[in-house]
Amino acid sequence: MDALRPYTVVVRIDSTPEGYAAAEYASSLCLKLKVKFRLIFLFVVALYRRTGLQLINRQTDQLNADIREDAENEMVRCKQFISRFESLLQYEWISIKDEGNVGPIIARFIKDSLQAPVDLVVVGRTADVGIKKIVGGHVSDYLLANLSCPVMVVKDTYDVSDDENDK
Repeated sequence: MDALRPYTVVVRIDSTPEGYAAAEYASSLCLKLKVKFRLIFLFVVALYRRTGLQLINRQTDQLNADIREDAENEMVRCKQFISRFESLLQYEWISIKDEGNVGPIIARFIKDSLQAPVDLVVVGRTADVGIKKIVGGHVSDYLLANLSCPVMVVKDTYDVSDDENDK
């Protein structure tokens, strides 16, 4: 690793207990690093692919509208969760929307769109939802098989009751 380049950690965040655990783990790790780091929280909205059939596309468009609406609410919850780290460390928030499954979307983003090498990807052990779960499986399995950088899979879950007790 180039000594001038920050150690780059990308965290796939979602509003599941596993997603929160991954965010907490990555934040804790970065606080312990003795080198300059770049922490990126990556929020992914995976939409259904459109087809060449107009009748199916109408249904797909409706499903995708629902996904976008749900994603907006989920994004607010995720940003609220990671706001607890604002006074402790600097981080970046990146939100991407694309067609397909979450795993391939993340892999493409890391390989093609992120303008810097990634040293570590942190992800919770979660699966795609709905029909994508049957086709896509676990996001972490896909990333382990398809990324050339280390992938840390956080199998623990974040206990949201801790947040409820703090209120």
